[in-house]
Amino acid sequence: MLTGCKVVENETAAPVGPLSTTAATTDVLVSAPTEILITPTGSLYTQSYSRVPTVAAEAWRLRVHGLVSQERTLGMADIRAFPKVESIRTLECIGNPVGGNLIGNVRWGGCEAEALWREVGILAQATRAKFEAEDDYQTSVDLKWITQPGVLLVYEINGESLPRGHGFPLRILMPGLYGQKMPKWIRDIEFIDSDHQGYWESRGWSDIASVQTNSIVRQPGGLERLSPGSVAVFGVAFAGLRRITDVEVRIDEGEWAHADLLQDDSSLVWTQWSFDWAASDGRHKVAVRATDDTGFVQTTESQSILSSAFPAGTDNIHAVVVTVS
Repeated sequence: MLTGCKVVENETAAPVGPLSTTAATTDVLVSAPTEILITPTGSLYTQSYSRVPTVAAEAWRLRVHGLVSQERTLGMADIRAFPKVESIRTLECIGNPVGGNLIGNVRWGGCEAEALWREVGILAQATRAKFEAEDDYQTSVDLKWITQPGVLLVYEINGESLPRGHGFPLRILMPGLYGQKMPKWIRDIEFIDSDHQGYWESRGWSDIASVQTNSIVRQPGGLERLSPGSVAVFGVAFAGLRRITDVEVRIDEGEWAHADLLQDDSSLVWTQWSFDWAASDGRHKVAVRATDDTGFVQTTESQSILSSAFPAGTDNIHAVVVTVS
């Protein structure tokens, strides 16, 4: 197991792209990445419930109010006045299907929210934080999620200002949660002492939306046609606040075998895994499962590559079928 690994930009690496659905013959597959991959900004998934708003940075304001000692309204200059931090973190959509590509690993830039919470003084009776965004999206979280260490108010991605599609001018990141709970284009944070059902929660999606342990085969792609011999199988695994401790690969109905892991020091960065497979002629299924540091092991076999993640994300086992000839 490798830890404290160097992080590199990679424009074409298979782990950050969509699954292949073509049947092109591959004589020699690229070897597994040896460094933690950063998803290019243009390759990171984007999701919104209605529209992508256009926000003028100079006119934008973030209001922090409700059950606080001192309400604050901040512009971008105020946000940037806090000490800047950079943090590499994986972001995943709650709707990411088994083996899906609604996940990425990027370098975020912004400020620690804890300093702002100290300034406003969250009152003891507050139990939740309610968010509103410039596209009128709403959601809320239990207080523990927004007051935990590592909550970021983010205005940069991969060293550049957030593009419109990724939340310009500001979005919030909270460790351990799916993107559903971390609004883009955020404009209002209200500390409250009651429940609040946001847009997706009122439609049956999880009101907690904490990341489930999952793993993905990124190479080979589904339905790919391979040549016999040594095949580099690799992908990613992620469990939010929990650290991935093991990844195993199974060929057809054989035994699970341990993969090699490439990890950062933080659990908030995806784990990359690789496995050398001596592929023989025939049609084969390649499956992957992960174990996290609570001892949880993925056990549910997915019935379809398009299995729904509703209502709380998925921890189903991902598998791809390939032909070797």
